[in-house]
Amino acid sequence: MLPALSDSDLGVVEALQEAALDPSLWSEAVGHVASRIGGIGGGILTQDPVLRTGSALAGFGIELSRTHQYFEHYAHVNPMLHGVTVPALGQPLTTAMLMPRHAFTMTEFFNDWIRPQDFSDAVGVVVHRDGAQFTWLSAMRPRRAEALDQDDLDTLARLAPHVTRALRVAQRLGVLDDRHRALQDALAHVTHATMLVDRRGRLVFANPAAEALLGARDPLTVAHGRVSARNAAADAVLQAALARSAAGSRDALPGVTDVTLPRDGRRPLVLNVVPAGERSADRLDPELRVAAILIVADPDVRPWPRIEGFLHAYGLTPAEGRVLNAVIDGDGVDGIAGRLGVGRATVKTHLNRILAKTGTTRQNELVRLVAGTLPPLRG
Repeated sequence: MLPALSDSDLGVVEALQEAALDPSLWSEAVGHVASRIGGIGGGILTQDPVLRTGSALAGFGIELSRTHQYFEHYAHVNPMLHGVTVPALGQPLTTAMLMPRHAFTMTEFFNDWIRPQDFSDAVGVVVHRDGAQFTWLSAMRPRRAEALDQDDLDTLARLAPHVTRALRVAQRLGVLDDRHRALQDALAHVTHATMLVDRRGRLVFANPAAEALLGARDPLTVAHGRVSARNAAADAVLQAALARSAAGSRDALPGVTDVTLPRDGRRPLVLNVVPAGERSADRLDPELRVAAILIVADPDVRPWPRIEGFLHAYGLTPAEGRVLNAVIDGDGVDGIAGRLGVGRATVKTHLNRILAKTGTTRQNELVRLVAGTLPPLRG
């Protein structure tokens, strides 16, 4: 159970909660914590005493150059963190707990780092630990300020768990954001159009291949945020599939629906509507959850722009790679010869070598092998 908060603490906790959701607010939140105990500078920093590394997560009232100096040198001579056992999680530590005031004022840390910034004293508290590495919240008091009293330490002890919780929330959100960005980066390289649609039928994500299919003259379009097919019959099937996906639950998901999208003068597209299951995070606002994944493969777009991995896996030469590229594009022997500017006999020789190296006997078998080996990725 977290310690009871005073009325004055509530604004600080609110600032910490906001910082957990918006990393740009951490410096402001640290300022609120430090100000509660009369601090005019401070920060949250992570240090590893074994590896002798560290970094600042947030800070206020301390010049950036001083922060660099701290990690380059003064962190290793800080008497609060050097040569003493790091205190328990949430337990405030002051310099007065370690040594007499006159002894502290004789240290290199005080004279070369604390005093030049017009600080007089420091207090800190460990807000996270992971093995030898720890995260430390510090606050600096101004010169000629009264000494920290027990009320100040009690205040910091009350606020420390909220700092810890806010950091954990921020860390989890950061991990989720990193994963989200990684998935976006991965889908950006996929040749298949991929879209996410929420329970309201609104488009919440489209990779570049999907964006190329969305428009007033394209087979798919977005109107008022909703994905629809330009062909009326196809749109009826699409909207019915999306409605089933939105109504489905984790235990009773509808199957994949195939929607044919006619195109003027070109081969039709086949859109797959893949229902997405519910997740616990959806319970706060179910309308925002992803209800369906839409996947479209364009038959006019080559699915494997990159075949370098296949060439390397089977030891194909650059010349054989050029022949294989033509085979993937559907060219016959005569077409390959004309495309590459070589004789039919040369094409047949390269093709026979490709078949031998890959353990295949026919071109269609070779193409199936490529399809089973290479993901549909852009270069």
